[in-house]
Amino acid sequence: MSTPVRSIEDLGTEFEKYIVQLFEQQYNQTAGLPYDKKLMESVSETLVGLSSEFLDSYEEPRAFYLNSIYTIAQARKLPLSLEIYDKRMALISTKDFHLHKKPVNWGSWRQFNALSSNPSDRKKLFDEFISKIPDLVPSIIKRFNISRQVYSLYGSSPLEAYLEREFLPYEKLSDIVFTLGDGARKPFLAAADHYAPEILNKEAFEYNDDFYIARARIYSSLNKYFEKKNPLKVVGSFLSNWGFEDDLAQIKVDSEDREKKSPSAFCFEVRIPIDVRVVYKHVSPFSDFTSIFHEFGHAIHGTSGNPDDPYWKKYFIPMSVAETFSIFMEMLLQYPLFLQQELRLSEEVTQEVIDRRHFINLFFLVFYSANAVMKLEFWKREYTSEQASSRFQELTKRFFWEIPGDYWLLHHIMPDYDLYTPSYLLGSIRAKEWINQMIDEYGEEFWKEPQAGTVFRDLAATRGEFDLSVWDMDPKPYLEEQSTFSFQ
Repeated sequence: MSTPVRSIEDLGTEFEKYIVQLFEQQYNQTAGLPYDKKLMESVSETLVGLSSEFLDSYEEPRAFYLNSIYTIAQARKLPLSLEIYDKRMALISTKDFHLHKKPVNWGSWRQFNALSSNPSDRKKLFDEFISKIPDLVPSIIKRFNISRQVYSLYGSSPLEAYLEREFLPYEKLSDIVFTLGDGARKPFLAAADHYAPEILNKEAFEYNDDFYIARARIYSSLNKYFEKKNPLKVVGSFLSNWGFEDDLAQIKVDSEDREKKSPSAFCFEVRIPIDVRVVYKHVSPFSDFTSIFHEFGHAIHGTSGNPDDPYWKKYFIPMSVAETFSIFMEMLLQYPLFLQQELRLSEEVTQEVIDRRHFINLFFLVFYSANAVMKLEFWKREYTSEQASSRFQELTKRFFWEIPGDYWLLHHIMPDYDLYTPSYLLGSIRAKEWINQMIDEYGEEFWKEPQAGTVFRDLAATRGEFDLSVWDMDPKPYLEEQSTFSFQ
């Protein structure tokens, strides 16, 4: 007698039960807290069984189908992922430089760069970390190959699944990315020359002066205006006015500085909508504002989920949709009226904030365009690690300046995700379009209008049913805005 096929609803209920257990441990790992490897492996195997059961019986909902393939791939990669995480923290470390009396490692690298005023020290550390990458490469590539193998069993690939979820053909996505990278190059290089002496203590940027050094240091002159302002209170006040007061009470915030904690701020939606967590490390006053606004966009997206929605709708959403809500929130920190009214900045300081935000956004465009193109081609052309590094180096030279190709393997997204980096670019374009819509519908002070908050919540609540087809996705308005400076 054959085993009865469980309903999609029952499978979804089981999925959520176990995915919450896995997310709890993944959160602990990323936050630098103790985590249970054996539990992660056991739960992952259970999720493989549930995924296989769904794939054997159903083809719709399509999001659940793709999520099941993704879940199997993640489970098969888990032992390697755990190995890489621990190995990277131990291997990408130095005896020559210290932060808070501890050797600088991959997790504290950005904080060190933010504080170090010596360009030669920063360069030496960059070169040392790059030199240690080869020991990680075999494991990273093996992990990608596992994804390739799993997806191929179902007639797909990580690239094909990504494009389907993003509702974009490869050619259009590639065109968008090249438009952003090529278009940002000239204004970015001019702004980089303008800011280099101030933020780097030298005349020009070099290969080792990456996006994260610039992001950590570009706001130094602004810190005196923000050091007495509490970003959690500012974001909380704005979101309360938008009707999210109850949501804020549910969001847990962790700002502790632990040795093995991720260098990047992040949001973890452990159980939607009731357990959402925002995590960050203090870097500098204004950088903390940008991190917190960004991650609270993710958090509100999570708390807006309907607890009665099916599992696949709550938990599996297009990656660029996730970034749309966070980037929308972060964009408020370069909107003049918001800065003047909510942070009480003068017009002069407001313009300085906008100039510096535009500079770092242009850096983001050239850097993430190189990241995105390489990763798209990685899957389409089946690059080896050597080919991937060579292509990445070519792309950095095309969009800004040439940096060592192996740098992508030190990134916190590029080696850890099959394909994610284009999502930041798509989310930025959509967030800009959305803010323009908000201004048209609710006026120049849209963030004060509760109705605008209702629209934000309603759209956030769509989660996996977010309608990607209604957005223009024209990269030019966002590119043109970021390319304007008061000093040019």
